[in-house]
Amino acid sequence: MSLTKQEVIGKIERVYSGSYNIIKHEENEAGLIMEADFHIHTENYFLSKRATLYKMDSNEYVYVFYYPNLTLDLFNNAVDMAYELGFEKINPGPDHRSSYIVAEILCDTYDIDAFKALKKYRRRKSFQFSLHGWMEMHTVLIDLGTESVTTNGDGRLSGKFLKSVLHPKKRRGIRLFK
Repeated sequence: MSLTKQEVIGKIERVYSGSYNIIKHEENEAGLIMEADFHIHTENYFLSKRATLYKMDSNEYVYVFYYPNLTLDLFNNAVDMAYELGFEKINPGPDHRSSYIVAEILCDTYDIDAFKALKKYRRRKSFQFSLHGWMEMHTVLIDLGTESVTTNGDGRLSGKFLKSVLHPKKRRGIRLFK
């Protein structure tokens, strides 16, 4: 039983809606259908808030695209658009630790060139030799026909997360008595 595009988008939106700020878009030529932003601020102090040991900000910007047939040009356009939109939101500074830009691409079919480009894709940026944090780009391909999830090297954790969303393992109940 294969999942439809709307079912997959609904699952992704449902999972992200708990912790992310979600913006839905109408379908257009660019293929962007949803974006989700996550921000976390952590700080630790000693005895009082005046004696701050450290502060850290981490961000994740997720962009979800849909194409019926993913070609190399469409892949490059989607990744470039996600990078531009996400990079605008990054505010590097002494408190910035990391930012991740994730391009999740849903498709019914894909060209082998686009698949190879996705597997090889890598984009990273260090801000002032990582003193002001860094940025990584993750790319994820969700093939709706086979329900497979493929990522680039940096996006392994994003792919593992999406696999658990699309194919949750059935949990057995705890048995108290035989």
